[in-house]
Amino acid sequence: MSLLRPIRLAVYFDQKILNGGGFQQALNAALLIKELPNTLVCPVFYVKHKESLETLGAHGIQSIFLEQSYLSRIFTKIRRGIRSELFLRLIKKIFGPNGFEKGFIRNGIDLVYFVSPSPEAADLDELNYLITIWDLSFREDVEFPEIRSYRAFENRECLFRDILPKAMAIIADSEMGKRNLSKYYGLDSERIIVLPYMPAQGVMVDPSLHEKKYFDVATIYDLDVPYIFYPAQFWAHKNHVYILHGLKILESSYGHTVGAIFSGGDKGNLGRIKKLAQELGLIDRIRFVGFVENNIVPYLYKQALALVMPTYFGPTNLPPYEAFVLGVPVLYSNKSGLRDQVEDAALLMDLADPTSMAKHLVSLIENEKISYNLFLSGNALLKRIKDFDRLESLKKMLELFRCRLVTWS
Repeated sequence: MSLLRPIRLAVYFDQKILNGGGFQQALNAALLIKELPNTLVCPVFYVKHKESLETLGAHGIQSIFLEQSYLSRIFTKIRRGIRSELFLRLIKKIFGPNGFEKGFIRNGIDLVYFVSPSPEAADLDELNYLITIWDLSFREDVEFPEIRSYRAFENRECLFRDILPKAMAIIADSEMGKRNLSKYYGLDSERIIVLPYMPAQGVMVDPSLHEKKYFDVATIYDLDVPYIFYPAQFWAHKNHVYILHGLKILESSYGHTVGAIFSGGDKGNLGRIKKLAQELGLIDRIRFVGFVENNIVPYLYKQALALVMPTYFGPTNLPPYEAFVLGVPVLYSNKSGLRDQVEDAALLMDLADPTSMAKHLVSLIENEKISYNLFLSGNALLKRIKDFDRLESLKKMLELFRCRLVTWS
């Protein structure tokens, strides 16, 4: 008789829907877990934010709100800084597991899967965990204010050095992400699993369905010129500045007037972008639409001249995949890792020269064949992404853990 039993797997979801791509990628990871055989895992889904209960429920995921009292959160943070094993043993003997971990232990959880880079992984003393790391751009592009301000670099570096070496496995977005994890943190490559990103759920349905509830972007946002679309929070590294300069060059050097729709929340750089748009004489055709509901996003893509994404951070971002699904041309950063993501399915921009963006837009406006060829390349790339066996990669890793689990459980 086999000693093996299903793993009670806690899937911990700490993302808010306003986090944009982070939320969508975490949702994709949670949905993938539901496809695993119940002979291997018995998943229990937990959320950090109460409002996520309804959002996940709409995708068929029933979840538990893991509530911690204010005192419990304070005590957990204090424990996080304790390095003395003897002191920790004494605290555990008196008070038991910390408040965060106690909720899992009470429900008989064997393993915790953090579907995003959750700092709460540092609060697990007894339970094993998997941790998702989306990127290490804070190590590669240290110049940006969002990395240098408020000790953001130091805080993330300390966290990763704490949680990564003791993770049962680490989920990376790409082979480059895997190499960087090994390079920066000396991790065993066999413990790093590559699970490539997938497009957001909102654009994965049949694109023709979007036409049945028509959303006229030009009318609703009062735009009388073609526009490019960029869904991104207003961080400096998202490089909205580049787009504004590119649009100005497109008009002054090539005679084409094009606007832009920027969606996403302000992370400290929105004021800078609005001021520059005003200075360049572009403000009348730039729309700052903030957070956009998922059911509206496909229309913003499909009616755009192109997705233009001159970000400095990678190596993987979701919007290019979403554009490929919806047949929209992509202009993307010509930067290591990012160009590997899109291969020949996007037009690459020189981030030091916004003229390259302007030239690409001219080619799309004046030659429809370029858009069609990009569409074919994007479809081929999407097929390879979808054919990647994410489920098998997860199953192998979980099978290994289950074999070891019987020695203590």
